[in-house]
Amino acid sequence: MKKEKQYYGHLCRLPNTAKNKAMVKFLRKMMKESDSRWQLVLKGRHPIEGKNYGYGGNLPLKYAQSFSIYVVPRKSVRNAEMSQNQKRWQKEWRNKNTLDQVTKLINAHTYRERNGLEHYRVVTPQMLEEK
Repeated sequence: MKKEKQYYGHLCRLPNTAKNKAMVKFLRKMMKESDSRWQLVLKGRHPIEGKNYGYGGNLPLKYAQSFSIYVVPRKSVRNAEMSQNQKRWQKEWRNKNTLDQVTKLINAHTYRERNGLEHYRVVTPQMLEEK
């Protein structure tokens, strides 16, 4: 049984005609005016005679018999989501790395435990607070 491919963001495939390009141009304009968080990306498909697919599996629209339309978030939306995720990760990192957890990590990997030496000093939370 053949696996079905999942085309994330794939909207449709249309013949590469001036009418279809004008329709996409109109849709892009309407999306921009309404402050949509999405944008349409075109990828050329089915190369004309004598042309080949380029790197990444698509080709310029002038050499394509058809094109696929993909819906992706706008660059400004992607940047905003990325910065929100980074802030959340930093906050979680600070919460996870409390003094007790850092001390446990240090004590778990001390030189004494790895090499069996008794003279190595183990760091405790009280010692860190005293400094």
